Amino acid sequence: MIYFVILVLLIILAIRYDINGKTNYREQWYNIVLTIFILLAGLRFRLGEDTINYLYFFYYDTPLLKDISINDLISSGQPPLWIILNSIVKTLGGKFFVVQLIQATIVNFLILKYFKKHSPYPFACAALFFLWKYQWYNMVVMKAAIALSIVLFANDCFLEKKYKKGVFLILLATGFHQSSILLIILPFLTFLRFNIIGFLCLICAFLISGFLQSKLGDFFGMVEFADGVSHKLDGYLDSKFMTQEHNMNYFIMRVLPVTLYPIISLLYFKRKCGKPHILRLEPFLMVGLLFQVMRYNIDMFYRYVYIYLIYFIIFIVHFFIEFSKDSLMLKRSLAYVRTAIFFSPLLFTIAFYEPLIHTDFYPYSSVIERSVDRDREAYYAGFVANYYLNIDHY
Repeated sequence: MIYFVILVLLIILAIRYDINGKTNYREQWYNIVLTIFILLAGLRFRLGEDTINYLYFFYYDTPLLKDISINDLISSGQPPLWIILNSIVKTLGGKFFVVQLIQATIVNFLILKYFKKHSPYPFACAALFFLWKYQWYNMVVMKAAIALSIVLFANDCFLEKKYKKGVFLILLATGFHQSSILLIILPFLTFLRFNIIGFLCLICAFLISGFLQSKLGDFFGMVEFADGVSHKLDGYLDSKFMTQEHNMNYFIMRVLPVTLYPIISLLYFKRKCGKPHILRLEPFLMVGLLFQVMRYNIDMFYRYVYIYLIYFIIFIVHFFIEFSKDSLMLKRSLAYVRTAIFFSPLLFTIAFYEPLIHTDFYPYSSVIERSVDRDREAYYAGFVANYYLNIDHY
């Protein structure tokens, strides 16, 4: 119920401030949204299967600050800055939910700040983010989400030719998730546009990923950004709704809409809107599309696609609202109905394959009332590593 209430609030705020252009208390409401996002994730109680493993690491594998050695930071298998963050909280006597609060503060502050910086419709962006990947960023991949949020601002530095600062931010992100170091190639990709060269790059990415899958498929399966997670939510959804072999349903229902709508949005702006500010982000939308087409052959690239979903959200939201306003032949209400119908395949994909009410997250439980859901606990007990060792911890 709480997810639905927040989503309705976000839609109301998007209509008031983004569509109708009201300004009274706009900043205050955006700060309220940020606070809600932080507290909802930060005060959660046993939501997200990855959280159970993070719990185990915090209570059983995290050394106190005085006991940390260089060897711990290098060879433990955990990112060094994540170890230090957990160690500081543990040394000061904090519980694991304090780590959750810190992580949620970093991630949501940076993402909402990025929406506000690059979109005239930040409330609508926040609403789509909440519906689409809020739980994944805040309750599933806590380490990676911090890294992804930092990378957003590294991207801006590369656009502004502030290469030293950009590289520093990439290295900072790598301190929270090692795979971020691969994004050091970003300065060499800022030339990308959706033109003949960009289209050829997408084709080449698809062909190269197909070749790599045929030659190194087993290797990619073993190194899928090992986070110590026993069972990925995406894997669960795949096995529930389609085969792991990625049949045609997978591509049509889950992957294709996420590929087409960003492209359609980009083409709309190039044709209709001259040179809006949003087109500055075109290179990173293209990088996201490169990873998206590689995902057709090597699904592990969905992790990198998720970095660029923030750009997908910015472009799609901008297109949704601008297309709705482009209604010379229609009444405003009919224009929004037309737009909703046009976007229905993407909305169906989000609602069906990225459900807010997955067992991992629904019903909501907080550290304040600490309610335990039997179905969720049974779900965890079936496959989550170290489940019985930390069932009473928080």
